[in-house]
Amino acid sequence: MGSRLNQKESHRLVRGFTVPTRPSAMLEALKTQQVFVQNPQAVAAAVLQDVALAAQVLQAANVQLTGYSRKVESIEVAMVLLGQDKLREITHELFLSVEIARKESTMQKMRIKSVRAGRILSWLSQELATLSPGFLNGHLPGISPDEAYLLGMFHDCGQWVLAQRFADYGEVLAVERPEGQTLESLEEERYQTSHAALGALLGEAWQWPKPLIYIVEAHHRLDAFAGRPVRERKYGVLHAMLVLTEWIEGDLLAWEWAQHEQHLQQLFALNSMQIADLRAKALAAVPLTSGTD
Repeated sequence: MGSRLNQKESHRLVRGFTVPTRPSAMLEALKTQQVFVQNPQAVAAAVLQDVALAAQVLQAANVQLTGYSRKVESIEVAMVLLGQDKLREITHELFLSVEIARKESTMQKMRIKSVRAGRILSWLSQELATLSPGFLNGHLPGISPDEAYLLGMFHDCGQWVLAQRFADYGEVLAVERPEGQTLESLEEERYQTSHAALGALLGEAWQWPKPLIYIVEAHHRLDAFAGRPVRERKYGVLHAMLVLTEWIEGDLLAWEWAQHEQHLQQLFALNSMQIADLRAKALAAVPLTSGTD
């Protein structure tokens, strides 16, 4: 195994990275913003259909706005702070400049998968609020579906960088891994970096809140916040929901899921049958074709 990439080389991979956009989603976003009286919910839903546009809006809210001390982690909040004119400007600029995702490409498949993960995590945030005793008795904090959607959409964004930089990355994703070998370790063997590490760098470049960067950096691990100054309990809940989303999506092998299952059962006060039922309901609520053109 080669040594890991240093910070300079890792930043080079991330620098200049662009997310290919989805044509029909961009057209829908333009359409919702061209009406005389905008419907904020319709505009937000259109923005969340495209990973490139959502990333651009979130970055603009965190980088370009002055006088707002907190990091923005919600498209709805970003839209309010940016205003209609700025949001329309961002959408038009992206529509004219961004690369269009080619159908059947690895990047296109990842884009579709990212949108679906966002929808699953958003669905979970609402379903668990009515199912888990921890939410019902107020022990666990409520999670905004919008915030959950964004984390689901962007948690594997480091894979987009690897797919854009390395032509054989699709083959790496398709490799059948033996028990004990994580996707990150396989990536490090071949590229001396991982999608989790690159995703964290993208999060820093896009000015995400630090806790979200920590989740992306360690989203397959139980100790995502080990040694991190994270005070809000909601991020621990978000991380647990993301692990559940990865299992629902089929991204966790059986031995990987076994490392997390007991923790999730305890956190949400649900048994294995209830969690299995939750998975089946999620797959029915968010079909495999979700997010396609």
